[in-house]
Amino acid sequence: MILGVLFYYKYLNLIITTYNDILHRDFFLWEIIAPLGISFIIFQCISYLMDLYQGKAQTSRNFLDFALYISFFPKLSQGPIVKYKDMETQLKYRTITFDKFLRGLERFIMGLSKKVLIADILGQTSSSIFYSMGMGMDAGTAWIALISYSFSLYMDFSGYSDMAIGMAAMMGFEFKENFNFPYLSTSITEFWRRWHMSLGAWFREYLYFPLGGSRKGNVYLNLFVVFLATGIWHGAAWVYLFWGAMHGVCVVVERYIMKKSWYEKIPVFLRWAATFFIVNIGWITFNVTKFDEFTEFLGYLFGMGTPISFTGLFYLTPRLVTLWAVVILGTLIFSRKKVQVQLIKWNEESQVFNGIKYVFLLGCLFLCFVTSVSEGYQPFLYFQF
Repeated sequence: MILGVLFYYKYLNLIITTYNDILHRDFFLWEIIAPLGISFIIFQCISYLMDLYQGKAQTSRNFLDFALYISFFPKLSQGPIVKYKDMETQLKYRTITFDKFLRGLERFIMGLSKKVLIADILGQTSSSIFYSMGMGMDAGTAWIALISYSFSLYMDFSGYSDMAIGMAAMMGFEFKENFNFPYLSTSITEFWRRWHMSLGAWFREYLYFPLGGSRKGNVYLNLFVVFLATGIWHGAAWVYLFWGAMHGVCVVVERYIMKKSWYEKIPVFLRWAATFFIVNIGWITFNVTKFDEFTEFLGYLFGMGTPISFTGLFYLTPRLVTLWAVVILGTLIFSRKKVQVQLIKWNEESQVFNGIKYVFLLGCLFLCFVTSVSEGYQPFLYFQF
């Protein structure tokens, strides 16, 4: 029944449209307004029922507690997807301290800064190029659009997760991390351990393991089904199903070749480059509505559009290059364990560091307000899912 609700709100019109296209019929499309965050709400309801069935959680006897779990606004529209068993105790017993509130506020400001100061500006460049796709473009322009979108999506979605985790902390809740520097991955399998981690954990526990995981049945088929479901979850369009299938094929192939002795001999840089390339090719589907548009843009990336030109330099502004550098250098620096440990130590022991940190955060907050006023509001990219 719960999946039926999701089907009605998200996939009914896709089925009707496909039926009309194949059989040349003209059935009317329903004007359906889906509730905010319907995909996340349904998945959390399923996790609650599955946890009860498996004996991992107790039935909620308090309607307000259960309603809060489902509709807690920081995670409502874009996650993280929080399992009931992870939030059950916190609904009844949690403490709100000044330190927690301050830590949550810091996280919120950093997430807001990633969204407003980086993601939105990068998104303007990628959107303007993708919108002009029908007029043709050279390979350089196409790659600028794709890399900008890739960084924009990462900063946008991880920024929202930071804001959600921060707001939850301000109210005494602790949520698990949702991102762990995914663009450093050296395989698609590793990428999904680092990207939208709560979604990956949900599918692993509530679909992959029930299918048999790696112990029962065909592990390759189980993996492929999981990624097909991941694609379908992302959107009511066949391009998302293709995106999920593409990742599923990659994970299946990786699982097979990782057993080979020669796999570890492949240089790490080449494995990283191949992973980053595949992930970016997949992001094309998030910017098109039809498969022929996907193949069209893919052709642009390999020089099958307009002749070689320097039109891409128009988009390669100093601001764009600076933001690319911020994302790349920030990832390389802050992903290092030594840096993370040192920052924690300074945060706990150094008043000078904390003073500099608060000045920096206040500066970022001020710039967010200024940028929002001058550039206008840009919705979060993952709102569409």
